[in-house]
Amino acid sequence: MITQNLASTNFNALINTLSIQGYVIFDDFLAANIIIALRDEVDKRHINNEMVAAKTGLLSQLNPSKIRGDQICWLDEDSANINIQAYFAEMQALKMQLNQQLFMNLHSLETHLAIYPIGSIYQKHLDQFSQSADVNQTIGVKNDTKARQLSSILYLNADWQTDEGGELRLHLNALEYLDILPTAGKLVLFLSEKFWHEVRPATRERASLTGWFRTRSQSLI
Repeated sequence: MITQNLASTNFNALINTLSIQGYVIFDDFLAANIIIALRDEVDKRHINNEMVAAKTGLLSQLNPSKIRGDQICWLDEDSANINIQAYFAEMQALKMQLNQQLFMNLHSLETHLAIYPIGSIYQKHLDQFSQSADVNQTIGVKNDTKARQLSSILYLNADWQTDEGGELRLHLNALEYLDILPTAGKLVLFLSEKFWHEVRPATRERASLTGWFRTRSQSLI
């Protein structure tokens, strides 16, 4: 496993790692004060009942809480919140470099705040698939998931301990997986069509900004 720290490297190193592995993990993506402020934003929206239970698309006829237990709030790049602006600005800079160096043809970023209550999970799934895909592949609230190219997760959980659980389990192949702790400031990127992944239960709430870099939808061309 190759990890990177954005404070001591540049996008070239990040993109090189992504091109080799199909995923990359690094710490301190944004300044600590911004991470704290973003976590405060999650908590504020949660208290104000702005977070809603995430949908499960093809699995809506089943018990959704058995599939995924997160509550989410979609974000807009035009947000007046300066910390959300800082997140989008950094991700926009990353998108430009990904397009220049890897020719990924990324057009936009869809992203939401997410909070997982104690003990909640998200079952093993892919972030990109066709609407006729197997029922075990779950989706979010938006259509055209084939447009999702690169998944991103920025964690907002201060002082997270190993025994608290809540790992992102990234399945590298049929036999191997990597468990990633949701520690504050850590950003995880992986190819949406390649990596099955799941969220393990935790003994405390865990929060993140989860998003997808997308190509331009065919319906918009």
